[in-house]
Amino acid sequence: MAADEQGPLPPFSTTSDEERERLAQRLRQLTLGELVDVLRRVLPRHADEDGESILVLAEAFRSRPDPDDEPEEPYVELVAWPARDLYDGSIGPPWGLLESGRCDNCRALVTSTVKRAHCPVCGTLCGLT
Repeated sequence: MAADEQGPLPPFSTTSDEERERLAQRLRQLTLGELVDVLRRVLPRHADEDGESILVLAEAFRSRPDPDDEPEEPYVELVAWPARDLYDGSIGPPWGLLESGRCDNCRALVTSTVKRAHCPVCGTLCGLT
């Protein structure tokens, strides 16, 4: 029997669309710092078995100096997890991902809400500016 003749696929989901929509609605209510803090607890758990790849949060910029020009290639920075222990548990100020730099260990470009944050790829504490 061909794949398209096998009937409907079995459900691969453990939640309903409605449950995921309720979760998405709640996540949209969070500040950026709160969202980053929640995702730092979730995304690393979705790494592949051998640790070769990891799921991360990123911010991408595309510049278009002249509206008639094609946009430039995106500039991507990975969101580094705030070193909360250095900030008395704080997740950083509410105004955005304003600190950036490069991880000294794996060389990933990173951004964060605070100046001291952990690289999402290798966990190294990064000093950002």
